[in-house]
Amino acid sequence: MTDEKLMELYQSGDYMAFEVLFNRHKSTIYSYLHKRVENKSLIGDLFQEIFIKFHKSRDRYSSDYPLLAWMYTISRSVLLDHYKKAKHSFVELSEHIPASQTDSQELPINIQHEKSLTENEKNAITLRYISDQEFDEISKTLKTSPVNVRKLISRGLQKLRLKYAKDQS
Repeated sequence: MTDEKLMELYQSGDYMAFEVLFNRHKSTIYSYLHKRVENKSLIGDLFQEIFIKFHKSRDRYSSDYPLLAWMYTISRSVLLDHYKKAKHSFVELSEHIPASQTDSQELPINIQHEKSLTENEKNAITLRYISDQEFDEISKTLKTSPVNVRKLISRGLQKLRLKYAKDQS
């Protein structure tokens, strides 16, 4: 039986159809998370949240679309929601850092003072990671394409990785 037919049965109240769908796709969803989440203890929570959201939104599914694509959309949504909920704090570096902080593996940095980055790279990284803007929004602000925004961010992050990897060795 196809996924779409099983989903129709599940929507009409056949919970055995859900069990078949769950068993059919649990390893696929788990693998999706495993490739994208570094914190392995978090994977189980996200996995459970995905199937809860799948269950709660089952009435919104249309069999005109492939079920697996819909499941990936839910998975991506749950993953993005998790990372957006995570609180990040940013601290500006001063020239006088106490000795106890210099031993830390993760010193906060001020992107705007990074001389190795171009202005567009600085702005793109700031808008993406500090202002939490989407690529489309950033592209409008910087008057460039979303593809170019992705390249700017990728290049900028690569420069920072190289710089700080040298600083720690």
